[in-house]
Formats: sequence, structure tokens, C-alpha cells
Amino acid sequence: MQLPANRKLDKFLGYCLIALLLPATRLLGNIMRRDHQLQEPPRYLLFIKLLGLGSLIVATDPIQTLRQKMPTTRFILLTDSNIAKGIEPFHVFDEIWPVDTNSLAITIRKSLKYILFSWRLKKLWVADLEVYSKLTTVYALFTLARNRFGFHLRPVFFRKFLNTHNIPFNQGACLEDNYWRMAQVIANTDDLSITGQPPTVRSNEWEKPYIILNNTCSNLALVRKLPDKTVAAICTWILTFTHYRIAFLGTINDKTAINRFIDQYLPAYKQEGKLTNIAGTLDFEAYYHFIADKAACMVTIDSGPLHIARKLGLPTISVWGPTNPGSYLKIPPGQEKRHLYCYNKIACSPCVHHHEQLPCGGNNVCMKKIAAEEVIEKISRLLAYHSTTVSLRSV
Repeated sequence: MQLPANRKLDKFLGYCLIALLLPATRLLGNIMRRDHQLQEPPRYLLFIKLLGLGSLIVATDPIQTLRQKMPTTRFILLTDSNIAKGIEPFHVFDEIWPVDTNSLAITIRKSLKYILFSWRLKKLWVADLEVYSKLTTVYALFTLARNRFGFHLRPVFFRKFLNTHNIPFNQGACLEDNYWRMAQVIANTDDLSITGQPPTVRSNEWEKPYIILNNTCSNLALVRKLPDKTVAAICTWILTFTHYRIAFLGTINDKTAINRFIDQYLPAYKQEGKLTNIAGTLDFEAYYHFIADKAACMVTIDSGPLHIARKLGLPTISVWGPTNPGSYLKIPPGQEKRHLYCYNKIACSPCVHHHEQLPCGGNNVCMKKIAAEEVIEKISRLLAYHSTTVSLRSV
């Protein structure tokens, strides 16, 4: 199933199931009066995150800290099969249950299989990391877990009656802070460290051959992309005034479009061997090794590779329009000069995740108004900060 179809299914089927299950759930809750105290940690903790590798990576610091607090608990993840491949190299979970969300029949069959399996797990808790999904709330309910944690906000008001523990989701706060709050509730403490893991330190990072450029994202919000002409101007500056080559990121579905972009805007640099398109050519482990071992830094829109780069220790320059960097980009103290961003907040921004119908109707003026020179200035500033190891040619 494609993403728009998935969202429609989640909305309509989710509401139908909730309408059927909500009265029975409340009645059984009043009759059974199960103990939902959190003093004793569970034997199993199942996380549900079907979409969004980038946001799952954002959650890894709270989850890894939670593992330290609950060393005897087995951490399990239910997720899309592609995300399963992407998160596995980080070794955050003891076990991953993959679901192929591109096929409705496979999704239903696998989901039923995992529900039946979850019934055999003693002392199971479930943490639903999806913010807006209806079906993941229903799925958590079907596991019959004694404690079920989920985010609560107006679009999913029904969770108040289906979860045992509701964590208010603050849309004005950084996403990572919301994940930390959920981890604190699960650990039953307000003292859970929110400092995260120490930043990854890479050796000789400015001597690496590539600047990585990413202008791809999921179909959830294609309005996050920069216009091709803007990207071409950024590439031309990098290839003209620095010694770096450029590597383009993307999935196998982006490969043809990237090749077409290179042929249209950068044919001379392609002939010189200064451009590499790795979209869809590497498995995730090799993909991560390429980013960590071959790239000096990354220039990217708001997309999963941004969070991957930060997790792997790369300096980043990110470009934002329909989303607000304050909601997704938490920069640790001392790292401010390694992670720069462009964001010209206009009246209708942020809109993604706030409106089903975007105010611009898809005409993303917030990204179109960002000039290539603004991004180039950030790149120049980042390189100048590390001028002891980077040689910029005179402009």
C-alpha cells in the first residue's frame, strides 16, 4: 500500500474499530480493575513504530537510556520491514518484528501472527511511539498488555480511554523531549537522564572526500523538498569553491530522478567524476558506513538522513520550510557550530503534521523562497569554522 492509502485505512478502519472496542474496553476495565502500577519492570517491552525511520532514530537515546534502567527487560520493536532493516545496525532492540506495510494482506497476516505471539509473553508492556495513528492504538489494545503507553493529544483523544498510561504530546516541544517524557513515565521516574549518548567523534572528518547532499524524503510531505535549481546552485558552489566531491542520497525509487537531475544541471561535473549517486545502491549497513567513513558533512532537507547523519556524528546543514527545526532538531550543548540550519519562518509554517490540507495546496513557497546563497553561507560558515583542516579555494 502507498502512504496515502495507508493513512486513509488508518483513519477509517481505525475509527470503526475504536467505536466497537471503546465501550467494551471501558466496561472490562471497570469490572476487572487490573493493577497498572509500575514498580516492577516488565519482562518484555514492545515498541510500536510503523512509519518514520528518522523519528525512530530520534527516539534511540531515550530508549537506550531506558534499557540501562531496565536491564532485565527484553526490548522488542514492531515496525515496517524497511525501517527494520534501517534500525537493526544500531542494535537498539533485542528483537524486531517486521511488517510489510506495502501489502494489506501481508500486513493483516503478520499483525495477527504477532498479536497471537504477544499473548504468550508474560509481563508484557507496550509503548506506542506513533503520534497520530489510530490502528496502532487498537493494536496495542489487542496485545492485552497490562500496561499500554501512548501519546495523548486532541487528534487522538480516544487514547485516553484505551491506553493505561497517557503521555501528553507537546506539539510546541522538540519531538525528542516527548520521547524522553514517555521514557520517564515507563521507568516510573522523573530523574531519567535526558542528556542522551555522548556525541560520536570521527577521526580526520574534514579530510574525507565527499559532502553528502540529500533532497529526498518520504511521500508523507514532499513539500519539504528544495527546487532543483536551488540544489543545482548549491552543488555548483561546492564543486567550484571546495575540493569536495558530492554524493547524493535516496532510495531506489529516487535513483532515476537523481540521475536525471545530474544530467540536466551538472553534466560537466559528472564527466569529471565529481558526482556519485548512491540512491538505492547499498544495503543499510553499507549505507551507514559510507556516510560515516566517506563524508565530511551533510547538506539535507528535513528527512530521515538528517537524523542518521547526526547519530553517526556528521556535521549537518539542514533546510526547513513546512516543518519547524525547533520541533525535530535538538542540538546538544557544544555542538551548535556543527549543526547549522536555514529556516525562514513564514506565516503558514509549520503546516505538516498540523493540517491535513496544507494551506499552500502543495505550492511550497516556504522552500522556494530559500535562496541557494542562504544555504551556501551556512556551508561556508561550517567549513570556515574548521578552516584548520579545510582548504577553501578563493572565491
